[in-house]
Amino acid sequence: MKRFIFLFAVLALCAGCARKAGKAAIETWDQYSNTDLRIGFKYPAGWVLDPQANRYTAYSSNEVIERFLDPEMKGKDGARLVITFDKMDTLKTLDQALEGVKNSLTQSGFDIAEVTPRQVQGQPGTQLHYSGYVDAKNKFEALQAIVIKDSFLCTIKFEAFNKFFQTGQQVFDTACVSVLLPESRKKLSPEDEAKPSPDFLSFENTHLKISYPKNFNVETPEPKAPVLFSLEIKGLRMDSNIRIDILPAQNLGLEKVVEQNAKFYKETSRGEATIDGNKAVFLNYSPVKGIQSRVYFMVKNDKIYRILFNYYAAMKTDFLPAFEKTIGSIIAK
Repeated sequence: MKRFIFLFAVLALCAGCARKAGKAAIETWDQYSNTDLRIGFKYPAGWVLDPQANRYTAYSSNEVIERFLDPEMKGKDGARLVITFDKMDTLKTLDQALEGVKNSLTQSGFDIAEVTPRQVQGQPGTQLHYSGYVDAKNKFEALQAIVIKDSFLCTIKFEAFNKFFQTGQQVFDTACVSVLLPESRKKLSPEDEAKPSPDFLSFENTHLKISYPKNFNVETPEPKAPVLFSLEIKGLRMDSNIRIDILPAQNLGLEKVVEQNAKFYKETSRGEATIDGNKAVFLNYSPVKGIQSRVYFMVKNDKIYRILFNYYAAMKTDFLPAFEKTIGSIIAK
C-alpha cells in the first residue's frame, strides 16, 4: 500500500476547481485546443481543465482533487482524465515504453487486468486496464493508452474511485478518438501559421454543434442579455474570426429579423444560404479597410442565430472557404 500511495504522489498534480459530475452517460463535451502545440482533445462538459506544461488534467469534482493526492483521505468518489505529451530525450520503441509502464504499475501494487492494442490518431498504441484497492471498501481503477508520435510519448489515462469508473470507457474512448497528437514540424511563416487548417475539429453543447479549423480555438464568453449563448472561434490573426450569438426571436420571422438588424451594418451586398436545412440571409460589409465581414441571420425554434465572421481581405482565398465551411456545418438545437 505504501508503494500504491507513492504512485499517486508522483502522478498527481493539484488543479483548479471542477464542478460535480454524475455517474450517468455523458452527453456533452468540451473541446481543448492549443494552436501553438497543435494538440487538442475532448473531455466531459463541466469538468474544468488544468493545463500545466505537457500535462492536462480534468477532474470530475472539486472535492476529489485532494483525494487523488492522498487516496486514503476520506471523501467523495470521483474521476479524472489525464493526458500527457512528453518529449523523449532518448527514443524508445512502443514495446520499451510499455514495459516501463507495466513495471511501474506492478511495483506500485496495481493489478493489470488486460493489455490490448489501441490505435490513437492512426498511430499504433497499447491500452492497459488496471486497478488497486486503497482499503477493503475503496477501489481505484484506470484505463491507460500509450502511443509514440514524432519522438513524443503520449499518454491518455482515465482514473476513478469506485462507481465513478462506470463512465470510464466512454470518457476514455472519447479522449482517444478526439486527441490530436503533437508533431515535429518545420518552422512555418507567420502567414502560413495563420491560415485555417484543412483539418477540422467539432464543438458541441446543448445549443449547437459546429466544426472548425483545428488550429483555431473555441471560447464561450459569458453572454449579455438578451443573448442566450455566445461562441467565438479565433486563430492567430486577431482580425479573422467567427462569432455566434443566439437570442430569443419572440415570434419574429426571418424577414422581420433581417429588416430590424440590417440598419446596423453598412452592407455592400446580400444573399441567401441554407444552414442546418433552414433558410438564412447574409449581409456582406467592410467595417474597416482591408477587412471583409459577413453576418448571417437564421431563425429556428423561436431563436435567432446571428453568425458573424471577419477575415483579412488579402487572404480571402484562405479564410473565406474555411469560414463558409464552418458556417455550413452548424447544427442548431
